[in-house]
Amino acid sequence: MTTIRVLLMLVVLCVPVWAAEQLDLAAPITPPSTTTYKVIFLSMQWPQGEVSITLADENGKTTGYSYNGPEATSLMQMLNTANLSVKSLQRRILEKLVNDGKLTGTVSGTP
Repeated sequence: MTTIRVLLMLVVLCVPVWAAEQLDLAAPITPPSTTTYKVIFLSMQWPQGEVSITLADENGKTTGYSYNGPEATSLMQMLNTANLSVKSLQRRILEKLVNDGKLTGTVSGTP
């Protein structure tokens, strides 16, 4: 449990430094014009079966998304066993949000 907390803290603390990947929206949101989102926070609560994701747009406005129950557990298992040297954690999160229809756009940038 301590290892998981340390890893989560590293993710939370390091994301702003490594946040080079972003989601380029298919259609800008106005006003103000919002064309990109970046992952700024990820929380995985294994016992409760909950994943919380916070994105920030280029204007600094944050938007939250969450997964609960079996869907969250499945997502956590996928992220926990993913080969992050092939595809980054941020890219996987953004692609999941797009694939689930929560956002529309394409992921760009490098980790």
